[in-house]
This record gives sequence, C-alpha cells and structure tokens, in this order.
Amino acid sequence: MKRISLFLCLCLLSMSQFVFAADETKVSAPDPKASAVEPKASAVEPKVIAGEVKIGSVDLPQVAEKSAAGAKAMATLKEMYDKFQATVKTRELELEKLKTALQGKNLTAAKREAREKQFQKKFGEYQQFGKSAQEEFGRKQADLSKQVKEELDRQIKDYGRDHGYAVILNKEGLVYNDSKFEVKDLTDEIIKIVTGAGKK
Repeated sequence: MKRISLFLCLCLLSMSQFVFAADETKVSAPDPKASAVEPKASAVEPKVIAGEVKIGSVDLPQVAEKSAAGAKAMATLKEMYDKFQATVKTRELELEKLKTALQGKNLTAAKREAREKQFQKKFGEYQQFGKSAQEEFGRKQADLSKQVKEELDRQIKDYGRDHGYAVILNKEGLVYNDSKFEVKDLTDEIIKIVTGAGKK
C-alpha cells in the first residue's frame, strides 16, 4: 500500500511547478489600437497593488493523499493489488505442490519427466502472469494518477480564479523565493475543498 501511495505522489510531483497562473498576469506591450475590454465579472481580478500580486503554493502530494479523487484512486489500486496478490499466492501454492510431488522417491523415469514438464509449464505461466499483472497495474496507476492530477488542477484553478490569485505554485517545486514576494501556503484551504470539508 505504501508503494502505491508513493507512486501516486511521485506522479503528482512530476506536475508543472505552476499549478495555476491567471491569464491576466501575462505581460505584453500595450497595443494602442486595441479596444478596451471589460473584465469578466465571474472571476476575481488578480490582486495587483503597487507591483504586488497574490501568489500561493500548494503541497500537492498531501492534497492528493487527502482528496476524494486520490482516496478513490487508492482504493481502486488496492483492490487490484490485493486481487493480483491472491492469484500469485494460489499459483505459488500450486507450484509448491508440484515441486513436492516431483521429489517423490518412487517415481518412474517417465512419470518424473512428465511432472517436470508440468512443473516447467506451470512455472512459465506463473512468470508470465506476474509480468502481465505488473504491466496492467502500471497502466492503471498511470491512468488513475492522470485523473487525480486533472481533478486537482481543476479545483486549484477554480480556487485561484475565485480568490484573485495570479499564480499558485507546486510547493515541492519552489526552490527559492525572494522575501519581497509573499507566497501564501494554501494547502489547508485546498484540502478543505478536495475533501468536501469546505466551500470555494
């Protein structure tokens, strides 16, 4: 289970450092021919006062682990993992019985050869199952991680727009911050949203 959780966190850590960036923060030279456009009333304008902007950060692995989407993904992976493990155990017991039977002292050469072939066949099937199960599990992990990422992206972007943030960063990717810029940790606020404990 810890391996599953670690995989999910690593996938989320590979996300872009910028989780959310308001479109209004793009800097470009003013076009004298451009006509004035009224700002959207549905979203809070990013706070820009005397050159300051609202910047936030989020601990994505922590949010993913506690989110409803993350919990659902983990439950699906655990069920799949347990099912594979049960099948592996059954096949291992079968191989153990065949191995024990192969060691019988009263076996004729013909029977021993037949049981050896049976054992090799079952062992090959066991190895093939393990390889196929691992590949299938890996694909499922990647698919679910993508779904969780997309859901968290959506919720964080909605929060950013609704609360006037210009940029929300992945906290794990924030290496340096000039003290002149305040980066508010929004992890607890986002967790309330993704767990359904709070409203945006």
